[in-house]
Amino acid sequence: MISSHTSPDTPSRTSDKAKVALSMATQVLRLVLGMATGVLLARALEPEGRGVYAVITTTGMTAIIIGHLSVPYSQIAFWKDGLLNRVLAANGLLLGLVSGSVAAISALALSPIILPEAPVLVAAALTVVPLGVIISNLRGILLLQGQVNLVNRSNLISALIQCVGMALLAVIGHVNIAAVIALWCVFTAAPLFLYVRALRPRLAHADRGLALRQLGLSCRYHGGPIAVHLLITCDVFLLNAMVSPSETGLYTVAASVLALAYVPADAITMVVLPRQASDDPTGSKSATARALWVTLLSSSACVGLLAAASPIMVPFVYGDAYAKSVTSILLLAPGVVALSMVRLTEQYLVRLRRPLSMAGICTGALIFNVALNLFLIPRWGAAGAAVSSTLSYGLLALTEFAWFRRTHRTSWRRATDEHKVETSRASGA
Repeated sequence: MISSHTSPDTPSRTSDKAKVALSMATQVLRLVLGMATGVLLARALEPEGRGVYAVITTTGMTAIIIGHLSVPYSQIAFWKDGLLNRVLAANGLLLGLVSGSVAAISALALSPIILPEAPVLVAAALTVVPLGVIISNLRGILLLQGQVNLVNRSNLISALIQCVGMALLAVIGHVNIAAVIALWCVFTAAPLFLYVRALRPRLAHADRGLALRQLGLSCRYHGGPIAVHLLITCDVFLLNAMVSPSETGLYTVAASVLALAYVPADAITMVVLPRQASDDPTGSKSATARALWVTLLSSSACVGLLAAASPIMVPFVYGDAYAKSVTSILLLAPGVVALSMVRLTEQYLVRLRRPLSMAGICTGALIFNVALNLFLIPRWGAAGAAVSSTLSYGLLALTEFAWFRRTHRTSWRRATDEHKVETSRASGA
């Protein structure tokens, strides 16, 4: 299913299938825990409080995304040199600590603007940003090593910590914004211990020269990941600013329900990464093509089931106050299918070393999304944000897939022509 240069019966292919299946099972369990946490949050905080929580945590995650400077992309580019792997892990620790701290301090300066009524809570969420950046960098190393199970296990433990913690808060009757933000910080930082224990990165092994080369490459790609993250999250900020925290809460519940549809895509994306980063260009392209096809089918099936069940499931699980989220789920569903393919495609496109092209595509989709949101949100609220997201996600996915398909065809034709020439020469000899 994922392998491009092994036969169907090889251990490599079987191993990949087992990894995908295990990853999907772990992701499902993690998201079930996450949904349980979300239900407790939604019922305890009501739409308005849920919206405030979403703005604060989205601010923290945005700082982490901006702070990691796309260092995981540079890790893919340098990974083929096996002698550098230990150094890359150490650099991930060093760069994460420095860039994460800068990102947290910068976001802290903006906290009175982001959420004027709760700057202290925003500041509290930002304390975990440096750890989140380090986790992002080290996770990239672990996935390149093929340690998918460890990454899945750490995600599951984090989700369990948050869910159990939320349940305890509900039992003792102390569910408030401050408590759930503190719990979110613990949830975000939880994987660090397992990652450090597995990789044992030491700052003494860091290479300043290689770190600068990594930054030189990754910063050229960084516009793309920032644009994609803002593409996904700008609706939260715009809804909060242009309508109300309550409408933001309705929209984030819709997005949470559809998050289950990312399970197969995330599992496949993690498993196929080592093949995409391999030295064999033909194998990398073929593995990506197969993975995209499987992702499209599996994500479409998940989205279809969730959308069909949402009119009954959402009011029953989250409460009648969130019944309006069903409209957003139905409108957002096609966009989620499109978005599920983006990360997988980008993991291959990074090999082409055309960062400005990638950033341009993502920025174009972001600008399109913001323009649509400014027009639709004042008129339709959360439903308008869902329509805007679906159209912009679709634009991004189709553009990147067209680029991948063009390079894939070119490579295939070139390989075919070279094979014909070699065959002709062999026959003449």
